[in-house]
Amino acid sequence: MTSSVTRAVRAARQAVSRHGGGLVGLWSVLRRIFKVASAMGVRGLVNRLKQAIASRIQVAQPVEHLFPAPVPLAQLQQRVGLMAHVYYPDLIEEFAGLLAHIPVPFELLVSVMDDSAKLQAEERFARFPRLSALHVRVVPNRGRDIAPLLVTFRDEITALDIVGHIHTKKSLYTGSEQEQWRRYLLRSLLGSETRVAWILGMFAAEPRLGMVYPETHESLPPWAHTWLSNAEVCAALAARLGLEIDRTAYIDYPAGSMFWARVDALRPLFALNLTTSDFPAETGQMDGTLQHAVERLLATITRHQGLLVGVLAPGDTPHLISEGQRNWTEAFATPVAPRIQLSALDADLVTTDVFDTLVTRPFLSPHAARDYLSFRALARFGVDDFSAARQLAEERARISSGRDPTLDEIYAHFPALASTVDPQALLELEITTEQRLLRPRKGVLAAMQALRGKRVVALSDMYLPAAVLRQVLPPAVVALTSEWWVSCETAMRKDDPATWAAISQREGIPMKRWLHVGDNEHADVQIPQLCGLLSPVHIVRPSALLDMVPALRPLRHPAGLNAPWPEQLWRGLLANHFAAVGDWTPSHLSPRPTLDAYSAGYTVLGPVVLDYLVWLANLAKEREIGTVLFLSREGFLLQQAWDVLAGSAPALRSLRSSYLLVSRRAAGMASLREANDLERLLHGTYTGPLENLVASRLGEEAAVAVREQVGTLADRDIYLPEMLDQAIATLAPALPSLLNISARECDAYLDYWRETVGDDAALVADIGYAGTIQTYLSSIIDRPVGGAYFALRATARKVEGHGWAVARYHDGRTVPEEASPILAHDLLLEALLAAPSGQFCGFRGTGSGREPMFAPPELSATGQASLAQVHQGALSFIADACAALGEDVQHLSLDPEGVLLPLQCLANGHWSAGPWLQTLATEDSFTGRGRVAAGVAGSVNR
Repeated sequence: MTSSVTRAVRAARQAVSRHGGGLVGLWSVLRRIFKVASAMGVRGLVNRLKQAIASRIQVAQPVEHLFPAPVPLAQLQQRVGLMAHVYYPDLIEEFAGLLAHIPVPFELLVSVMDDSAKLQAEERFARFPRLSALHVRVVPNRGRDIAPLLVTFRDEITALDIVGHIHTKKSLYTGSEQEQWRRYLLRSLLGSETRVAWILGMFAAEPRLGMVYPETHESLPPWAHTWLSNAEVCAALAARLGLEIDRTAYIDYPAGSMFWARVDALRPLFALNLTTSDFPAETGQMDGTLQHAVERLLATITRHQGLLVGVLAPGDTPHLISEGQRNWTEAFATPVAPRIQLSALDADLVTTDVFDTLVTRPFLSPHAARDYLSFRALARFGVDDFSAARQLAEERARISSGRDPTLDEIYAHFPALASTVDPQALLELEITTEQRLLRPRKGVLAAMQALRGKRVVALSDMYLPAAVLRQVLPPAVVALTSEWWVSCETAMRKDDPATWAAISQREGIPMKRWLHVGDNEHADVQIPQLCGLLSPVHIVRPSALLDMVPALRPLRHPAGLNAPWPEQLWRGLLANHFAAVGDWTPSHLSPRPTLDAYSAGYTVLGPVVLDYLVWLANLAKEREIGTVLFLSREGFLLQQAWDVLAGSAPALRSLRSSYLLVSRRAAGMASLREANDLERLLHGTYTGPLENLVASRLGEEAAVAVREQVGTLADRDIYLPEMLDQAIATLAPALPSLLNISARECDAYLDYWRETVGDDAALVADIGYAGTIQTYLSSIIDRPVGGAYFALRATARKVEGHGWAVARYHDGRTVPEEASPILAHDLLLEALLAAPSGQFCGFRGTGSGREPMFAPPELSATGQASLAQVHQGALSFIADACAALGEDVQHLSLDPEGVLLPLQCLANGHWSAGPWLQTLATEDSFTGRGRVAAGVAGSVNR
């Protein structure tokens, strides 16, 4: 074992030298070290090391990039070449017409299959007036167009700056000539002198641009943008290049392998020094060869070098986007029910995958679900390396059984790995965790249930045998079928073509009378299609939506599958929600997500409210606070969410909480003690008559008193902060009346505070922004009050002397305010969080005590119904998180920037809202603006 570790460490050192020490490049080598070291009994140290490294790995993912204008042709100084593989010489003339469009001197590198084609190519291509060099070579029929690129012309290409790559694509092995596909690619890359000049000018204008290729041709389905049967060969090639692929991702690649590239983008491939013999003999393979792996990895390799990929959008006007569309809308053209029902018309047998098809977990990936299980194992049994031990036990069980092992077989290998814990206890923990996590995918399940008269069978590659599946799956899923074909029992996997043939023969079902439904693009779609089944129904797994739907891509975590399980939890819940939308009403996803009120609450408010409340509870515990006060009106939903969360989280139940009736107007007037206090009560901006200013800041009774004392001066327009001194001077005659009103309101509010809070140490919880109400409350009760906010402005410094204030998402006292999504979209967030009641105005004395006074509701009946749906969506998100995690929900630690992404997506138009959003509004009489609709673009900050 020691020598194995030594060899692995030596390999890591070599990788450091080869890849400059890049963490992503080392990851595959480090995994070998971890695997060997785990077997030696140092798993705890290994696990901590893995977590430390994973937390620093930034997976190369595309991001939106705005490309500059191209450099004019006259300024181009790049050495340009084009490599053309001419397998079909009858297309030489077609190529000649396109190559004539290259508007700069260029080298032409041509590979052909025989001497006759060589003569034709030399004679025709030598006529180009801009040709600086021509090389035509006969190559063996291996590696198709990729081997000539990487082997035959390696020396010529590596001397260039920019190289184009095309070939005489016919793809006859698909059953027919792909003429439209070929012509689309060639027209996109070489369609005119103007187009080629534009592309070359883009390389000159953007030094980070590594590759340009056309958007995928419309003939390719969305699922073709995955690794499919190329996964193993791609993983092997990626390991040689020092990177690791995400086998579940939807990827960009030049489908058809035609592109323009900066040669530096291809250098890692040239550095492999491949030979023609490395490529397999030609047998008409459709997938799974080295040439297919290179094609699939071209964009990935480019991005892992820190270069950009530019995808040419279809159309006559050239335009680059940094991540492809991948024909994603095709997957959401029709609801899932009619797709399944129509596809099953000719089927005698319908088989269905289970996980991600009939049921979902709340996590984006099984990897995160396993990490959460590891978290539970550590908390309950002190096992700090469960995930590594579980993986190694499964690998040993698979080797021992020669097939996918059952869960019992996996845990039979645990004694040697976790001798301090009863393996049966860990097995039961896994089963109960799985049972708690699984939820039915209702749209797909309903569609399958509607297949009356059809024989339906569950077909799954899984380590849970049928009996255990029936135990952990939701009852409605179990009731769908009595037949379960599970790989750990049948020894047959869906990703093996022999499985489909064996089942067909065993069941006596012709392939053309068999429909399969599932989410795995390789095992559930490509393989059964190649085996001759009816066209499979592809069910998009929830996590794939974050790759497929462009407007959902901002939700991806930079670390990909290495993201911590809490991050994969909230993103996974959103992915499940959007998957349900796609199943029932796919038109709400295309061309961009359109949120109804419930969806807006679930996706936009749910994550941020959950994160804020868990943070708030931990903050209260840290500061020894006994009472949390949610300030009206934005605290209306926060209080309800706190109650939902407290049902699962003991940390919240130990705290008192209350929805505190308060407003700047009510608390401000109650805090008025002397003339100098008017300055702080009138701070901020305002435009309008003095009487209205007094009414909004001090109340209607105060406005009446001012009118009585100053007469028509109350009609004078006031502009704050410019006229602050004039306003105070004008109000001076009314000051005694104002102080009398303040004294009554202060007494009433003190009584309310004593009944609600007593002598407890308390903090106020609110969106923010300046801590104004906190300072007023502190003045009223004459002692400091704490404050926990979404965001604070620089003006929150005034809280000093009245208590402490902290912010979860932004603190303008230390960071510029323009960096805050909360402050940028404050009115939208307030409108979504608002209470249905009108603004609290203070307390009115009655014969039996006091009663609260409220301004009229700001929302119509329609608006209140919309608001109720928003809030129900947010509460449902929190309930779903609690259902998945139980009391573990109190340990969530989420990325505070990440949970604001949905708010930004809605505010910036990535996601759209229906007319319901226009029914919501925020009353901003405090600044004199009045009612401001939530749907107004670019909200104005208070």
